[in-house]
Amino acid sequence: MSKDINRKRTVIFLFILLVILNADQMVMSPVIGMIEKEFNVTDSHIGLVGGVFSIVGAIISLFWGFLSDKYNRKKLLVGSILVGEIPCLLTAISGSFGQLFFWRVLTGIGVGASFPISYSIVGDLFGHKERGKVVSILGLASTVGSILGMLVAGYTANILGWRIPFILVSAPNIILIPLIWYYLDEPKRAAHEEGFESTEVEYKYSIKLSDYANLVKIKTNLLLFFQGIAGTVPWGAIPYFMIEFFRREKGMDLNQATTMFLIFALGSIAGNVIGGIVGEKLYSISRRLVPLVSAVTTILGVFFTVWVFKFNYMPGTFLIFGLLGFVAAMMDSYTGPNVKMMLLNVNEPKNRGRIFSIFNLTDSVGTGIGRFVGGALSVSLGSMAAALELSAYFWFICGFFLMLTAWYFDTEVEALNKKMRELALKNREIGEGIEV
Repeated sequence: MSKDINRKRTVIFLFILLVILNADQMVMSPVIGMIEKEFNVTDSHIGLVGGVFSIVGAIISLFWGFLSDKYNRKKLLVGSILVGEIPCLLTAISGSFGQLFFWRVLTGIGVGASFPISYSIVGDLFGHKERGKVVSILGLASTVGSILGMLVAGYTANILGWRIPFILVSAPNIILIPLIWYYLDEPKRAAHEEGFESTEVEYKYSIKLSDYANLVKIKTNLLLFFQGIAGTVPWGAIPYFMIEFFRREKGMDLNQATTMFLIFALGSIAGNVIGGIVGEKLYSISRRLVPLVSAVTTILGVFFTVWVFKFNYMPGTFLIFGLLGFVAAMMDSYTGPNVKMMLLNVNEPKNRGRIFSIFNLTDSVGTGIGRFVGGALSVSLGSMAAALELSAYFWFICGFFLMLTAWYFDTEVEALNKKMRELALKNREIGEGIEV
């Protein structure tokens, strides 16, 4: 089997796995009202579940990121799937809010673990000029998975109750594990770095805990971490409470609200795809354009998103409202694949699992805070629209940090490429891998 076919197969596998895992993450959103009624809890309690789900999973993913830079990533990926899917399955038998809280936290650990492992794998499968579209595909898995979770729960909960959707979204990955074990290959590290493409010399390295401190010395990493925290506050609150927002404040029934969410989500898919394709083309023209254009689309997205929450919706304006949401979500989602591509292109192969585990931490802290703050603001302000609008303004901070990133990104990409060429040259000269 050719290397190109093998790479495509690996990406397809990762995409499917991440879609199903991310369905676990959002399956709870359409049934928030049912859970609150059964367990006699409020939006604030549900926001806490979502927040802890994300934050605990991200903290544990630091450990998984360290392991993915050191050990076989296929085995780690299988382990992360089991850690995530089994508790999601068991959520369906929760007899109290405390049990539901416990199972959701364990599911979050599995979802968080898959993030650094997956991006570490694709970083070694593709060169820096090819990664834009690939990370767009993996980023798309998060959106598609969220849609899947929302649709499964949104269209079945009225008939089957809120518990069955948790089974429906978790079982497929458990069934797929034997195929993953048999077909997924572990890629050679640094195989597509400059200087290593045409040589059989092995890329050798050592892993030290002190390496974590060196990662934040890369300015692109640091700035993208900050924008990740700020930018994902709205990503935490808005999708999580959106269906409930449509029901409570726009007067839609559950099916209408789920359909409207789907329209918004299609805009997010479009933004991910366009972001990956355009970002890769901009990278070949001028690397600085990648963060600059991302900043512009992020800032524009704030205005469109706020317009959504202020829109005077009536039943006859369903399509107009959906189109507005589509454009807003497209603008908001453009940046995602470009951020991940930038992280891959300024970090050495031996550090990519850890850098993405740290990024997942900052990303998920923002998401977790966003869910908790969104729920708390909804209670205190008495309006979910006001809470979600306030969350959207955090994207202005995200745009600011992306603009700052343009000053450093190009220089740090070239610094990494130069380092990899020098390592490859030394390896060829001594005839064996060099410890770095």
